Amino acid sequence: MKITTYAQTLHDLNIIKDQGIDEVILGHKDFSRFGKLSSEEFLTFSNRARELGLKVIFEWDVLMTETIFSQLTKDIIPFLNSLDVLRVQDPGAFEWVLKKTSKKIQFIAENGNHNFSALSGWVDYAAGRLERIVLSIELPKNVIEEYVRTLTIPCELLGLGRILLFYTPRHLLTPLADSTISYNQELTAVGESEESPHKGFPILENRHGTFMFHIKDFCLLDDISDIRSFGLSFMRLDFRWSDISLLNHVQDIFNHPNEKGLDSFKKNYKQDLMRGFYNVNKTDVLFPKLKNHRLQMREGNYLGEIIETEKGSHLAIHLKNPRGLKKSDKLRIVHPKGEEFQVGIFSLKNICLEDVESIEANHVALIQFVGGIWVKSQVFYLS
Repeated sequence: MKITTYAQTLHDLNIIKDQGIDEVILGHKDFSRFGKLSSEEFLTFSNRARELGLKVIFEWDVLMTETIFSQLTKDIIPFLNSLDVLRVQDPGAFEWVLKKTSKKIQFIAENGNHNFSALSGWVDYAAGRLERIVLSIELPKNVIEEYVRTLTIPCELLGLGRILLFYTPRHLLTPLADSTISYNQELTAVGESEESPHKGFPILENRHGTFMFHIKDFCLLDDISDIRSFGLSFMRLDFRWSDISLLNHVQDIFNHPNEKGLDSFKKNYKQDLMRGFYNVNKTDVLFPKLKNHRLQMREGNYLGEIIETEKGSHLAIHLKNPRGLKKSDKLRIVHPKGEEFQVGIFSLKNICLEDVESIEANHVALIQFVGGIWVKSQVFYLS
């Protein structure tokens, strides 16, 4: 099993070569969803990679309208002599590369190609031009093993990197940012679920749209020996949002899998890690959590929801009932896990931290802190 990874700086190329890797994925900003290289930079990177003996893989994975597709098929022509393989995701790009070039193809089949008939169909259609197929991380271990053993071409799987949860070509962060922000400028933010206590989702906006990622990164380094045993050809490591210098730790784990090495790597990796669907296909497990019925209750005595908890200080309630809140009211608070609390109010303040006797609807009320209550807990009048 070999490693493949990305380079974003010329120094990255040296690190990749030093670790014994023989190929690199380069992302042009117009063709790659997360690519940052300009045309001039791509040519510089490509020339340097070839000097180091690295195979150059050109990533073309953006979502394209007809207008964008037509433009990109013209813009890519000057780069064809500076790359070895075209890595595509869009079927239109696949078709264009197949019919208009003689280059080998790597097909990113991570989205919408989860059955063997679809995957083998792409292999057959390419008629010998398909060099590699990239499998989805949504496939469980037994299915990945079956596909790797059965498909007639090498397979690749993400071994370390972000998990994309949501994508839209719309620019969702720009309207919230300073008016001086340009269209092509990269923006980042952190999001949270409106229907669960989950928060900390990384959000990225660039020229191609808005992307939201899981709060944990995907990692299969604990299963290197297992994955190697069923014959996976390539494991992709994505350090574009972390530190590529950790590549040497990963190489040590590849060569000598051991618990101490894994613990050291995880300690130095800045994000929490998870294995996703690899061990068990839990595709539908999150839906009950995201659609928690306790968070959907809106009966007649519904008051609002907890939007902030500050230990030793207050609970903040967003008041949604026209009746508002009085200091004499008694409350029933339902935790997202179902636990209930009955609370009498002995401290009521507005957001200016002024003591008040009542607060109107559509405002935020601060009552005394009560332990065990989370954000998103639902609040009801007790009587």
